[in-house]
Amino acid sequence: MSVVLALDKMWELTSDDINSEWMDIMVKRLFRELNRQLAQVESLKPEQASAGDRVQNARVLSSLERTLERLAKLEKEREARRERKGLNHDDARAALERRLDKLVEP
Repeated sequence: MSVVLALDKMWELTSDDINSEWMDIMVKRLFRELNRQLAQVESLKPEQASAGDRVQNARVLSSLERTLERLAKLEKEREARRERKGLNHDDARAALERRLDKLVEP
């Protein structure tokens, strides 16, 4: 493994490394930017678009599609993570209650 790949691997971020509130803000900003770019593509009238404009619009739309897919996947992973955390808290709470009940029993 090259040094560059090893460094990249060392600095690889996981979903646990990212603050949830920060991620919420970034997702909203990305959706706003995607909406802005889509509106820009839609505002160009077909009769005013040159061949170059159409090619560029196709690239923008393709990029928007990939970005939306990644955002949807990321949001699905974040939702699953939030659910897992909630279940872990419930399990921990139930275990603690059982231990406390054992202490209180005569």
